[in-house]
Amino acid sequence: MAAFLAALVYAATRMNITVPTCVTDVAPFKEGRVVDKGNGRYEVHMVAKMWAFDPPEVRLPPGAEVDLYLSALDVTHGLYIERTNVNLMAVPGTVNAARVRFDQEGEYSVICHEYCGAGHHFMAGKFVIARGETGVQRAAPEAVAAASPGRELFEQKGCNACHSLDGSSGLGPTMKGVSGRTVELQDGGTRVADDAYLEEAIRKPSATVVKGFDPVMPAEEHTTEEVRTLVTFLKTLR
Repeated sequence: MAAFLAALVYAATRMNITVPTCVTDVAPFKEGRVVDKGNGRYEVHMVAKMWAFDPPEVRLPPGAEVDLYLSALDVTHGLYIERTNVNLMAVPGTVNAARVRFDQEGEYSVICHEYCGAGHHFMAGKFVIARGETGVQRAAPEAVAAASPGRELFEQKGCNACHSLDGSSGLGPTMKGVSGRTVELQDGGTRVADDAYLEEAIRKPSATVVKGFDPVMPAEEHTTEEVRTLVTFLKTLR
């Protein structure tokens, strides 16, 4: 026990390793953000969700000292920032925190180290440390789509965790250009992605599994208005 205590003291005083704590004076949050506190201090609110971090990219100058607050939207996730001592659990309904200083320029990958479902291996983000940055958070590639109620609903429902809007691959097929396209299905058949197909794919995803993808999308309850809003949005992604 004496050796264990000595090791803890050495880790804290010599290696700058601290035990992360659960914060009780900060309420769980649903959106990520970066706050410039001045004098090289930043506050980063990071949200973990299936299967992405929000914000997915944070850009800061060298020497930035960051108070990182972590919350989860759905299930338990993990957060590890490479080349740092930050290793946190993201637990729904709680906020965990850590402090980290970025002295060296470069990219620091952020990964989820807690298995959180079928898209776990896609879940990643990064901190970019470079001169001239002033505390910028960058949206995911999906943000290239024009802002609209449909896009907002697309993100609220978590569709962007599996389906990109820019043509890039993911756990599910991209939504770019899907409307009106002939789709090959897992059962060997084909369907034209008209309004009826898109509505069915939203309501009953297991009935319209696209060839080359696994049937991992769960069925969820959607109102008629929500389905129509999503379909209208998908039709804009030419």
